[in-house]
Amino acid sequence: MNKNLTLVFLCILFNLQLVNAQKQTSQWYFSNNSALDFLSGVPVALTNSAMNQYEGSSSIADDNGSLLFYTNGTEVWDATHSIMPNGTGLNGNNSTNQSALIVPKPNSNTEYYVFTNDMTSLYYSVVDITLNGGLGAVTTKNIFLQGSISEKLAGVKHANGIDVWVMVHGSGNSTFYAFLVTPLSVAGTPVISTGGPIDPGTIGQMHFSPNGKFVAFSSYGGAQNAAIFEFDNATGLASNGIGVPFSNQIYGCCFSPNSRYFYHQSNPPPCGVYQLDLQAGNAAAILASSTQVGTGLSTNLGHMQIGYDKKIYLAHDGLQQLAVINYPDSPAAAVDYNNLGVTLAGKTCGLGLPNFLASYFNDNVLIKNFCFGDSTTFSIEDTSALALAQWTFDDPSSGPANVVTQYNTYHIFTAPGTYNVELIRVYNNALIDTAYYVVNIVTAPIINLGADTTLCIGQNIVLNAGSGSSFTWQNGSTLSTYTATVTGTYYVNVANIQGCVGNDSIDVTFTTCAGPVAALASSDTLWCDKTCIDFFDLSQNNPTSWTWYFQGASPSTSTDQNPTGICYNNYGSFDVTLVACNALSCDSLYLDDFVTEFQLPAPSVVTFSNDTLYSTPAFSYQWYNTNNINLVLGTLNYFVPVVDGSYFVLTSDSNGCSVPSNTVGFYTGINNISHSQQFTLSPNPANNILQITTEQTGTYQCSIIDYTGRQVMNFQSPAQIQKVDISKLSKGIYSVLITTNNQVVQLSFVKQ
Repeated sequence: MNKNLTLVFLCILFNLQLVNAQKQTSQWYFSNNSALDFLSGVPVALTNSAMNQYEGSSSIADDNGSLLFYTNGTEVWDATHSIMPNGTGLNGNNSTNQSALIVPKPNSNTEYYVFTNDMTSLYYSVVDITLNGGLGAVTTKNIFLQGSISEKLAGVKHANGIDVWVMVHGSGNSTFYAFLVTPLSVAGTPVISTGGPIDPGTIGQMHFSPNGKFVAFSSYGGAQNAAIFEFDNATGLASNGIGVPFSNQIYGCCFSPNSRYFYHQSNPPPCGVYQLDLQAGNAAAILASSTQVGTGLSTNLGHMQIGYDKKIYLAHDGLQQLAVINYPDSPAAAVDYNNLGVTLAGKTCGLGLPNFLASYFNDNVLIKNFCFGDSTTFSIEDTSALALAQWTFDDPSSGPANVVTQYNTYHIFTAPGTYNVELIRVYNNALIDTAYYVVNIVTAPIINLGADTTLCIGQNIVLNAGSGSSFTWQNGSTLSTYTATVTGTYYVNVANIQGCVGNDSIDVTFTTCAGPVAALASSDTLWCDKTCIDFFDLSQNNPTSWTWYFQGASPSTSTDQNPTGICYNNYGSFDVTLVACNALSCDSLYLDDFVTEFQLPAPSVVTFSNDTLYSTPAFSYQWYNTNNINLVLGTLNYFVPVVDGSYFVLTSDSNGCSVPSNTVGFYTGINNISHSQQFTLSPNPANNILQITTEQTGTYQCSIIDYTGRQVMNFQSPAQIQKVDISKLSKGIYSVLITTNNQVVQLSFVKQ
C-alpha cells in the first residue's frame, strides 16, 4: 500500500462520519413475533420480538449491525423491545402490505424517518435515537403526504448517493408519487409519473431494483398482476412500463441483488415462483423469459425481500419457515429454490417481511468468481464520484493482500468458506460509505470416472460424472451420465451451482474379443470336518458375467466373479460348475467331485500300563507333552514317559484328519494315576458346558489344566453329574485331573 495514500485515507476516516453501512439490514423483525439475525452471514432465528404483525413492517440496525428499532406502522419498539416514548398511534395498519418503511435522515446518524401507509394515505414520523438514554423516541408523528394510494410503499437512493426517493402508487390507476428526502426535509410535493400499466388492485408489493434503475409492483387482483418500469433515480420519474399478465394472483415481487432479474410469486396454492430476465431484450423478450423456478407448499406465499446475505426470502403464511432463493443473481436453472430454507424457532410467519431501502443491497459493485483457487474479482462500476476506496477481504491468512486500496482488484482466498468483505469508499464530497459483502468461496466438484478400461465390441459402459448443476462431455452429452460405445477418451466438465468446475477423463478401448474360456480355483479342495471356502474366477477373454453352482453347499449358487464364504456342512465329494459369459458367448466348466469334505475320526483312547502309554489303533500317531505341544515325542502306538507331566496323542486316519486323544498324567510317586471308565467327559469337543459324570459317590477334587501345564480352574464336587461352565476358556486342548481318596484320574477334552 502507498504510505502517503494510507495516511490521507486514515485522516479522512477519523474526521468524517460514516454513512450507508449495509449492516442496517442485518436485523429482521417482522410478522408474528418473528425475527432473524444475519450478522454471522447466515440467518439465525430470534425469539425476542414484541411485534405481532400479519403484513407490513420495517426494522433497522446501526453501522455495527446492532438493532436500533422496528415498527409495524402503528407502534415503534426500541432495541430492548419496549414501546418507544410517543411510539404508538402512528398511521399505519396491521393489514397493509407495506405498512412502514424506515429511512435514515440523509447525512445523519441520529434521526430516522418512519413512513407509514394506512391503506389509503402516506404519512411520516421522526425518531431521534439519542433520546431515552440512546434507545430513541418519536418526536414528530403522522405528517400527511399523499392520499388515494394503494398499499405499496418503497424507497431507493437518489442518483447523488445522498438523498432518498420514497414512492407510493395511486389506487386503481397508473400514477406514481415519488417524494424526495434530503438532509433538510421531506419534500411536501411529489414527483408524479403517469402512463403505463394500471394497478388494478390496492393490495400488492412495490420494489426498486438495488441499482435504482427499475421499479415494479405486484397487484393481488385484476388481469394485470405485475408491472415493471424504468426509473430515473435522478428525476424520480417512472416510465416505459411492461405489464406482466398472469392467470393467478401475485402478492409479492422482488428484484435480484444484481438488478438483472425480476421475481414474483403467484397464489393460491400450489404457489409458483417465477423469474424474468430484464436483459433478455425488448418487452416481448423479457416476458418470454419468464421461467418458473420454484413451487410453494400448501399455504399462500407473501412478501419477497433481499436478505443481508443477498439471498431472496419469501414469507409462508401460517408456517414456521421462510422459503429462500439461494442464488437469485443466477439464471433460472441455477437459482436453487428451497421452500424450507430458514426456520423461525417456533414462531409463525404471516404474509409480511421487513421493508428496506433497496439501495442497501447494491453499491454498483460487481463481484465474480467464487471458486477456491481462482482469482475472485471485485470492481466498482461507477468511480466518477470517488476519491479513494479500500477493500478488506476478511482473510488475514493472506497477509498484506488482505487489504487493498484500489477501485478494481482481485483476491485469491486462502481457504474455502464464508468471508465478510468490507468496502470503504471516500467520495469527492468528503462522505464515507462503508458496505459489506458476504462472499462464499467454494470448492469445485470432485469427479471420478474410474480407471481406464477395455471392453469387447458389442458391450458398453455407463460413465457417471456424479452430482453438479451442469455437465459438459467432450463427446456431446449434457447429462450426468454418458454411455460409451466406441473407443476414445471421454472427458467431462462438471460445474456446481456457483459455477466452479471440476473435470476428469477416462480412456475406453473396445476390441474384438474371443468367447470366454471358463477356469476357476478355490482356497481349498480337501479338508476335514465342516468349513467354508472361497472360489476364484480364472477365466480368459474378459467375461462380464458369472454363474456358479455349488453342489452340497450353502449358498448353492452365486453370480459374483469371486464368491466367498461357500460353506459345506455335509461329508463327501461335491461338484462345482462355472458359467462365464461375455458379449460374444458363454463357456461352462464342470468339475466332478472338485471338493471333498472328510469326517473327523473318533478320538483315540490312551491308557497307562507299566509306565507305558498306549493308544487305540490309528493310521498314524504323534505324542505330545502338554507343556510343549510343538515338540513331537514319538510316532508309535505307544510311548514311555520319563518326565512328569500330562501326555496325549494326536492320531490321524488315512485321509490325514487328526484328533487329539484324552490326556493322561505321569507323575513320579503316584502310580495309581489312570484313565478310569468311572469318570467320563461330555460332550467332547465341548463349547460352553462340560459335563463330568462318575459312578462313584463322595467328594472329589477337580483341576483343569491347559496345554502349558497352567491350572485354569480348580473346584470340589460331591455330585455324580457335575456341569462346568467353560465358556471363558480359549479354544484348545485341556486336561482334567480328578483326585479321589484312592486314585488320580486324568482325562482330556477339546474346547471349540
